Amino acid sequence: MSSSIRIDRDVPMAMRDGVILRADIYRPDDTDKHPAIVARTQYDKLGMPGSGDFLSVVNAAFAGYAVVIQDVRGRFASEGEYTPLRLPKGADGHDTVEWVAAEPWCDGNVGMFGASFLGAVQWRTAMEGPPT
Repeated sequence: MSSSIRIDRDVPMAMRDGVILRADIYRPDDTDKHPAIVARTQYDKLGMPGSGDFLSVVNAAFAGYAVVIQDVRGRFASEGEYTPLRLPKGADGHDTVEWVAAEPWCDGNVGMFGASFLGAVQWRTAMEGPPT
């Protein structure tokens, strides 16, 4: 258990086509490596930190996880074009997982969470076969 957490806002992540997606990262405020949990949302990453139905982002960070909440392509802080009523392709999810796994604060273990839209993008990401 960490006694304090760090929050980095609008962290840029370059996708393979050069589009920048942005995420907020909640993690223990230390120099250790931690497993990461990712959520990719179309609903604005700023609305996710409280106590959700599945995971309290802040509590997870205090428990030793790095939690990455990303606005999908074309939504809120992220660049690119968003197409309503269509799920994003899995390439952005793959690139996001790969980016997170390579960060110095991540131990290489990356999972994802969420239901509905957030769950569907997990399937799309998994179909791309990211490295972790």
